[in-house]
Amino acid sequence: MRQLATLPSADEARALADYLLTLKIDTQLEKEPDGWAIWIRDEDHLPRARQELEEYQRNPSDPRYAAAVQTASSLRQRKQQEDAAYFRRQERFNRRMSGPIASQRSTVGLIVVCVVVFLLSRGGHDAKIVPALSILPYRFVAENMVEWRVLSPLAQGQIWRLVTPIFLHFDIMHLLFDMYMLYYLGGAIERRRGSLRFMSLVLVIAVASNLVQYYFGNPVVAGGELRFDRLPFFGGMSGVDYGLFGYIWMKARFQPELGLHIDPSTVILLMTWLVLCMTPFAHVIIGGGGVANGAHVGGLLAGMLIGYIPAVWKAGRSR
Repeated sequence: MRQLATLPSADEARALADYLLTLKIDTQLEKEPDGWAIWIRDEDHLPRARQELEEYQRNPSDPRYAAAVQTASSLRQRKQQEDAAYFRRQERFNRRMSGPIASQRSTVGLIVVCVVVFLLSRGGHDAKIVPALSILPYRFVAENMVEWRVLSPLAQGQIWRLVTPIFLHFDIMHLLFDMYMLYYLGGAIERRRGSLRFMSLVLVIAVASNLVQYYFGNPVVAGGELRFDRLPFFGGMSGVDYGLFGYIWMKARFQPELGLHIDPSTVILLMTWLVLCMTPFAHVIIGGGGVANGAHVGGLLAGMLIGYIPAVWKAGRSR
């Protein structure tokens, strides 16, 4: 920025500044003891500004200077609007960049725990860590042979096992898909409902999905009869993910004022995947590993109930 001149009166300085603005020469006025200083913001415009200054000083009453007042006012107003729009965009960008981490600490924390467990357990294959986090403790007695007691975690006094299977993942695609859905669904709930409510929701859905998977996740038809084998070999965040999906789905339908919304295409995608996982088609994509369908269904039903019941209760009380 360079000083162009100092004019004795504010009216003269403003008149020249307005005219220069119509020529796309931006200026700044400053009060000084002997008058008003005119500064040129872009030094590349200084030679042209000096020429215009000489012409102005020769004939300050030229009509073009009076006509420039209205044009300059419109240009300044437009500039203010553009600056305000820029700052709004910048604020939205800053919220998007800082908001997720600031308002989704619990969601990000769960993701970090899952990634750390995945690395420490060598992709869900460590013989110590995986049994320690499974719904029941077990030990290997021979190659591909394990031993465990068919009891509930409560009966064994290890209540944490009702939750900890959600941290186990058995391959990288399993982990990536579960973490993406957790960030997408869990982050939305945590932002709108708060960390405490979100973590409470995760714990309840985790317990429900793990118990359903343990008791009903392994249907076997033998001798014309259906039975459910209890097996401790399962894990993953997908049951919780389906529960969070069910919760948002119900809130979007029955309590839209909470601001929880989900795209219809996402509903179709997740429900289609839920059904496909119950067919042999799932093994074509996933490979040889099993699918915790019981956890998916149990988590979904738990999340839907938690999301729906308060809406029904609120509607009943308002009648």
